[in-house]
Amino acid sequence: MTDPSQIQKARDVFFAHKGLPVDQIGHSILRSWIRCADMGLDAQAVPPVSAPTASEIRLLHEKHEALRRISRPELDALYTEAREISGIVILTNAKGEILDAVGDPTFADKAAQVALRPGALWSEDGTGTNAIGTALAERRAVVVNGAEHYFQSHQVLTCAATPIIDPRGAIIGVLDISAPASRENGHTIGLVRMAVEQIEHRLFRGGFDGCQTLRFQTDPNLLGVAREGILVVRNGIIVAANRRGLSLIGRTWDRLDELHVEEVFDVHAGHLASGRLKALDGRDFFAQVDGEEAGQALPVGPQQSLEDIELSTIRQALAAHNGNVSAAARHLGIHRSTIYRRIPNA
Repeated sequence: MTDPSQIQKARDVFFAHKGLPVDQIGHSILRSWIRCADMGLDAQAVPPVSAPTASEIRLLHEKHEALRRISRPELDALYTEAREISGIVILTNAKGEILDAVGDPTFADKAAQVALRPGALWSEDGTGTNAIGTALAERRAVVVNGAEHYFQSHQVLTCAATPIIDPRGAIIGVLDISAPASRENGHTIGLVRMAVEQIEHRLFRGGFDGCQTLRFQTDPNLLGVAREGILVVRNGIIVAANRRGLSLIGRTWDRLDELHVEEVFDVHAGHLASGRLKALDGRDFFAQVDGEEAGQALPVGPQQSLEDIELSTIRQALAAHNGNVSAAARHLGIHRSTIYRRIPNA
């Protein structure tokens, strides 16, 4: 957990306009503080607290029902984790408006006092530096502890959030766990990341009209689960992908609609087939192309629950680090206690 005294020193330097505390605070937090200051936000002020009506919340839920439905298994799975640290799990839309908040009832009441409730907006422009708004601005996982929040009234919170990105690279929401700043919750960002991977993986379940969906990994056992790479191809051009797929081929969302599969894989005339797939850089993958007859395809496991994928991921990390729980925890970005809870005899 970040040292509170170090954060306070960084605040003293930044808010007294004595310079930029680049060596005292995380760069994502500092960039957020700069954005908030540029927007004219007063860190000493009380941020505006919106009080949406029941009708407004109902309309918000109806508008984002698809996102709420596809994310429900992860909110339910993280509910227990949130209660163990006296916190809540939050789902927002792409603007940062809270759609759902579930978890510890006592903390939920306190959180509502700082507007951590359905309908409230947690973008940086209205709520300053916070995990939800900063994850949206940075397009990446963010942890904001206590005094790292821009507004003083939010320093009672510690939050970990990851944006949910759709197959075209657009942010459609954020998943967050928030808890009292006094609680140690450094492992939660790893759990939130894994939950978001599962949500994003589910977005590809229905397929895409007129396209091939390529699922690939270096390990065939990872086909069919959230950690597989996915590329959606139309007429030989990659038109959609998940983060894992882009990472495996070393590309970004910017290349969608222009990157041909022949620029990445050793295939003839853009023809993709299940089986072994060789990349132009020499790496070998195992591939499954959706839509092929079952006899042509590699066997792919069924959709797994968040608990299943967590257990599988943890076991793989333990195996990769020869059973070293500390090393596996660092690799996954979670706390050792989480591994012991999931696998008691680890």
